Amino acid sequence: MRRGAKPGKAKIKTRLPVARKPPKNEAPGRRDLGKRLAEALEQQTATSEVLRVISHSPTNIQPVLDAVAESAARLCEAQDAGIFRRDGDRLLFVAHHGPIPFGPVGEFSIPLVRGTANGRSVLDAQTIHVADLQTEVHEYPEGSEGARRFGHRTFLIVPLMREGVAIGSISLRRIEAQLFTDRQVALLQTFADQAVIAIENVRLFTELQERNRAVTQAHAQVTEALEQQTATAEILRVIGTSPMDAQPVFDAIARSGVRVCGAQSCTLFVVDGDMLRVAATHGVPAERVERFRTQFPMPLRAENDVTQVLHERCIFHLVDIEHNPAATPEHIENARLGGYRTRLMVPMLRGESTLGLIAVT
Repeated sequence: MRRGAKPGKAKIKTRLPVARKPPKNEAPGRRDLGKRLAEALEQQTATSEVLRVISHSPTNIQPVLDAVAESAARLCEAQDAGIFRRDGDRLLFVAHHGPIPFGPVGEFSIPLVRGTANGRSVLDAQTIHVADLQTEVHEYPEGSEGARRFGHRTFLIVPLMREGVAIGSISLRRIEAQLFTDRQVALLQTFADQAVIAIENVRLFTELQERNRAVTQAHAQVTEALEQQTATAEILRVIGTSPMDAQPVFDAIARSGVRVCGAQSCTLFVVDGDMLRVAATHGVPAERVERFRTQFPMPLRAENDVTQVLHERCIFHLVDIEHNPAATPEHIENARLGGYRTRLMVPMLRGESTLGLIAVT
């Protein structure tokens, strides 16, 4: 025995830890990880599909809402998904996927009241999750009655929020009483956000189109007014430079009639005593001009559409002459000869006198 050592005591050797082999029961964890990865990939795929539909439907919201409802029901393992939009004091049913009945899309609506789960979700701007709606008679009287009628039990509703205001709701239903998981609740919130994006996208795109139409219309009105002022100024200039000769003025009016009215041709007729003569033309085919030479001067007592405008001091407007049942054979013949389809004639009046008329085609 070594000096100083106490009897009965043995030296203890410390063993280093040995790496432990993973138990066989860790395999389900890896399976859970694979399942989560598959779910994440499926969710991303569904999101990409919804965004694709949004990009292809800038003015049509229905395909987007249908895609959202279908993806929500499938990924959240629900028998049914529905989307409502707020319309005054009611919620309009705008999209549906699944076999559980609700009502015709675009026609069916429910009152915006706290007695329905959808109504309370919108009014309170909160998610509503009910395990068995059929038994919630006191909390949701209208909703419970509907659940018993349609046969569903578990109900999950997420409001569609835009700038802090609920504009609708998206809901999931199950026939059995089985609450949705936290992941599924969060997933439905994602689909609610996508539905709002689609609704906003259509609204903004529509507003932009309306603004563009308003700007285009205003520009056209300004352009038209400018053209009219320019034509008037040109005619007044010709009048000023030709005080003793009306022909340059008539020619200027015929040119302006074509330009300002976007017409093919313009003819100016003037009353001369008891006769009507052609004073000026612009853009009229040579064949029609030659016909004028044989027809005019024309007695005012003659009966045709030209003298009718003079006698009745009325506007004559005949559209699509070739197929217009109001067109006479003479109208059709003249239209074919002149190469036009529409004719407009307006009388030139001064007080009680009729001085002539202007015709554009």
